[in-house]
Amino acid sequence: MKKIKDIILNEGFKSMASHGIRFFTVENLASSLSMSKKTIYQYFPKKEILIKKVIEHRMKTQTDEFNKILDSESDPITQFIMIREYNIKFAGKIKLDRLADLKTRYPEIWKIIEKYRKNRENIFTSIFKSAKKKKLLRENLKPEAAAKIYTNIFNSTFQPEFLLEKNISIAQAIDHMKVIIENGFFNEDGIRRIRELEKNNS
Repeated sequence: MKKIKDIILNEGFKSMASHGIRFFTVENLASSLSMSKKTIYQYFPKKEILIKKVIEHRMKTQTDEFNKILDSESDPITQFIMIREYNIKFAGKIKLDRLADLKTRYPEIWKIIEKYRKNRENIFTSIFKSAKKKKLLRENLKPEAAAKIYTNIFNSTFQPEFLLEKNISIAQAIDHMKVIIENGFFNEDGIRRIRELEKNNS
């Protein structure tokens, strides 16, 4: 039973990613699975329930993958990069307008996404704590605060309406976040100038 449910949920996500929530139908899903609508409705009696379960399943799968990375890799920098690369790969499957559609049409389901995103704070706290122990995190940063700020920046930036309004693709946003988070905004000359100004103003 679980296997059939997982097959439906995995194919459901592929269908939503390909066609968008607006054009997602149980009929099309049944056709792609060579399965009757009746079989799908046995597991998910309403389309809205199916959509909710598809999103929950996808978000849980992501979280499980992140936890596997934490368990299999001891180096916090490797953990950080692997999770980032997983996000980049995942983002490549999603179109912004379809994400915006989901948020607009199913705000209650969007809350599930936000909940999982917020819970990722624990994952980054673990990474930053490990980095602190190994002297890979800046000395003046507290891992818990760093994780909260990073998660909030990520979650606030990756809102479909913001990216659409500013004409920024998901891939572009991730690429810029990658550079900014890892290196800051300024190059070595810029950082040197900041230090000079800070020294003069102190």
